[in-house]
Amino acid sequence: MHLRDEAKESNNIELLITLMDGSVDYEVARRVLRKFDGDVEKAASAMIEGDRGEDTQSSLWTSHSQMEINQPRPLPAPAVRPNSPINIDLTGDDDNNDELSRALKASLETASQEGPMFGPSERPPDANWAMVPSNNNVAADDLDRAIQASFEQADTGDEYQPLPLDQQWRKEGWPVTLRPTKHTMVYAALVLHALFYVPQIRERVANWRPALPEGATEAEPPKNGPELLMWKLVETFTNMDLAKLVDLDAHEVLEGFKPEPWSNPAQPPGELSQRFFEKVAGALDKVFAHEFIRTGQAKQRIMQFQYGNSNFDDEPGELLQDASIVRVEALGRSDTNDLVGRLSAQLSNNKDDHIKRQVIFEPSEVIAFHLARSGTVTGERKSFKYPKHIYLDQFLKENIELAESKRAQQRDLHAEIQKLVLHNKSLTHFNDKDTLTDLRSSIYYYENVADAKGDDERARVTQIMANKLKGIYAQVEKEIQVSDINIAKMRDQAGTLLDCPELQRVRYDLRAVLVHDGLYGRKHLYSYVQEKGVWWRIEDTSISQVSEVNVLEDSVGLHLGAGPYLLLYSKMLPEGTELLDLQWPPPIKIDVENHNRVLLEQLQSSEAESHTNQDKENVLTHSQEDQMELMDVLC
Repeated sequence: MHLRDEAKESNNIELLITLMDGSVDYEVARRVLRKFDGDVEKAASAMIEGDRGEDTQSSLWTSHSQMEINQPRPLPAPAVRPNSPINIDLTGDDDNNDELSRALKASLETASQEGPMFGPSERPPDANWAMVPSNNNVAADDLDRAIQASFEQADTGDEYQPLPLDQQWRKEGWPVTLRPTKHTMVYAALVLHALFYVPQIRERVANWRPALPEGATEAEPPKNGPELLMWKLVETFTNMDLAKLVDLDAHEVLEGFKPEPWSNPAQPPGELSQRFFEKVAGALDKVFAHEFIRTGQAKQRIMQFQYGNSNFDDEPGELLQDASIVRVEALGRSDTNDLVGRLSAQLSNNKDDHIKRQVIFEPSEVIAFHLARSGTVTGERKSFKYPKHIYLDQFLKENIELAESKRAQQRDLHAEIQKLVLHNKSLTHFNDKDTLTDLRSSIYYYENVADAKGDDERARVTQIMANKLKGIYAQVEKEIQVSDINIAKMRDQAGTLLDCPELQRVRYDLRAVLVHDGLYGRKHLYSYVQEKGVWWRIEDTSISQVSEVNVLEDSVGLHLGAGPYLLLYSKMLPEGTELLDLQWPPPIKIDVENHNRVLLEQLQSSEAESHTNQDKENVLTHSQEDQMELMDVLC
């Protein structure tokens, strides 16, 4: 059995954290240190390259569908059960209820699904990492389906409730809600709702028309296939743009896309949202591609980008692939827990094989990020940071050489930083002892404790020793101060190397954020969407205007392993651009206008009836008051 010196390991972990400027948490530093058998220098170099001691996926942005095709379905590893029995008391106490909740949640645990991720993996293929669960354990699967069905059919207290008539009129300039009748579909409705607020998607959908049958002058609704799904989406988007009804039912459009139900409270909605987004993106891009061919337009990538190895031109056997969403591990503690930092780290795992890095060959108009939170986090959790603008230039094929040269400079700077940190460490510690503390103690002794006992020579020597020690202490402090200044400068330089104009040309702007507060139900998922420069928070029937700070710094769900789970970005629009030319299909537009008229008539009728009833109540009240006055006179 391999024995570790716990005290030495703890000191080395603290040194690693110092080398990384406190930007990694204790558990990450320990994992990497153990990965390199306690070698601090190797561990530090690996961490500079983005190694966090975790297993990474072999593909940069592999989609779920590709993984299901290419990998077998192994049996999940059996759970290790303790020898002692688990006793759950059902007396109703809060602690016992918590035990029951944990037990139920554990029974519903399923293997997490991996999605697109930056960075090639250094580990060999392992059947235990296959992403599709086994179907051999029929009894367990039946039990799991039964439990999920019970959740889907249970009275959760958040069933679909239409708004009262007097609350259904949409305020001018406000967004609408898109609500499913089933609470298990709320995550999918949020995805479709968010797509409406991506200007490139809204414009494409508004101006799309199905192919005209031969001899026809006006397009008819498609009967099946991806075009039928697009038609349903056009109907929904037309209502979201023009309807005066604030509360739209998403049931019909969702039925077409057939999303998986969110019927397992232990299942993160982000995993479902990723698969649903991939399905929607694939269907829309297929329809757009047919339209480009039919109308003679140049092909454009709207929702799916193309990626592959950077040396694709030299290896004809390599295949380029499409993806629409990138999985990013949103860890819990690190100060580098931000979108660009995690993308760079996942891309930079293998510094010696940069020629085979996976890069984007053809970017898309829209890109989505699934913020996954797998595993456990010890200590203080920190919110995942994402910017309102992101530049993807450093991940594009044409910029691979420039980006790699910048990363090489970063590595050199980090190596110099590492030397200075270790030098400071050598000045302040020796044999695992704090030399500065010892120096201060010695100075204090010679100045305040040492007794000359009336001997002038002894007093002189004591003073000389005190002065020498103070000189050494001041020299060490000055040297450390100079080193700290140089370390700070180099860290700032390394942090901005990729922020050069050459790598800031392809800008994407944040359009929507989907958030989970960590609990289960209709009202525990909400979104932020932007319309004409204004951010809105939408949760079920609740709509409120919020600041940009609220959108970028929402920490809800942090301590439940939840929070923002889906980010939608799209390419920056030219300054001052407004997509006003939205040519919704006339038949759908007329239907919406008719519905608006009916809703207005209903509201006016309801208001008139309310006034009539109020008048009747006023007349009755006056009549009663007159009768009371007459009785007073008679008496």
